[in-house]
Amino acid sequence: MTELTEKLKAVYEKYAEIGAQPRKRSLSEIFKGWLSGQGKETHPLDSEFMEIVKKLTAQIKENGDCEDAAAAAELILSLPRTKKFSEQDVVYVAMYADVIPLIPMLSDNDVKKIREIADQVPKQYRFPVYKDLTHKLDGEIKN
Repeated sequence: MTELTEKLKAVYEKYAEIGAQPRKRSLSEIFKGWLSGQGKETHPLDSEFMEIVKKLTAQIKENGDCEDAAAAAELILSLPRTKKFSEQDVVYVAMYADVIPLIPMLSDNDVKKIREIADQVPKQYRFPVYKDLTHKLDGEIKN
């Protein structure tokens, strides 16, 4: 792992710790705001996390390190694994979009491994971004 992957891992660890704090928004408020463009804005903690992840994955893509790309994709797709919805879990799923630009950098074996990890995502988190990601992964898998 390079410095960028280590930073990404540290960001996820910190967000897992801080972002898990109870929030005063209901699940319906979260979805109303996120999916319809109405309602409350994204929590500042979530916005900061999302910006940092987007920046780090862009740097990984720019550097062209295949091992970093695979490690970042594995980390991002490793969450959420709980079956109980939380605002934090919805943010984790939103980060799947940042894996898509990394896919062309992956080896065939890495693509298969990432696809297996994606298969472990609980069904309730398989939003359109998940479907876009798995479609792209399936397109990269060579027979």
